[in-house]
Amino acid sequence: MKLYKNKDYTVLSEEEMNLYEEVKKTENKGRFRRSNKFREYPKAARHYKHLFPNNYLDIVELGDIGKINDICNEYEVLLSSNPGEREMLNFINNNEYYLLIASLFKFYNFGHHGAFLFKEFNIGGHVVDYLLVGKGSGGYEFVFIELEDPSNPSFMANCHYAESYRKGLNQVRDWKSALNRNFSYLSNEFRRATKPGVALPEEFLENDEGRRHYVVIAGRRKHYEVNPRKTYEVRRNESLARIFHYDNLIDYTKELIGKKTF
Repeated sequence: MKLYKNKDYTVLSEEEMNLYEEVKKTENKGRFRRSNKFREYPKAARHYKHLFPNNYLDIVELGDIGKINDICNEYEVLLSSNPGEREMLNFINNNEYYLLIASLFKFYNFGHHGAFLFKEFNIGGHVVDYLLVGKGSGGYEFVFIELEDPSNPSFMANCHYAESYRKGLNQVRDWKSALNRNFSYLSNEFRRATKPGVALPEEFLENDEGRRHYVVIAGRRKHYEVNPRKTYEVRRNESLARIFHYDNLIDYTKELIGKKTF
């Protein structure tokens, strides 16, 4: 579940701690207002301060225009090569291009008080490709994400779902059933990722289906052209999960540029 290969953010080196303390000393601690210089903390300290240090999505990266554009360009080149599902997962995970998945926060009213991503998350007999966890004014909520084949058609000629979307939606049905049967399993998984000495908030312990959301990503924009009016209507009316194609992630990731939070 750990996102980052080269760093364990649950601990700070002496140098990182010293830099962190130096910035904190410059924060205004006036009587009525305290200026927060979180964005000036060392990157490791920004991760360390959060509930899941090794799964935290750093908001400072949203200001790196060059990096975000590079991610989108590389992703677009890969899509043009007709890759399979595994190739897409490897591309995102090996390069740590997690902003492509984090861009889906735009559809939810949470994530602006803390955003986290888990990959290959085990929910007891099933593995979720990605799990977004975001905190908003109402607490933490969860987005379970399934990636299917980007190269196979998304719709049949009659505008019914083709195999990729059908398979993804069936996976969501299995997840919903597994989560309702054995939600306590998730708490144990989250505890493994929690910052040492910090207790899980109640949202991670209570089986509240209203906090859970689902996404299926499959196919390409061109697959909707079989009948755009009807295919997009089918997508809008899907109640089990939000439905996207892989080209959407380019658009949504570029929209992150310059944002203050997810």
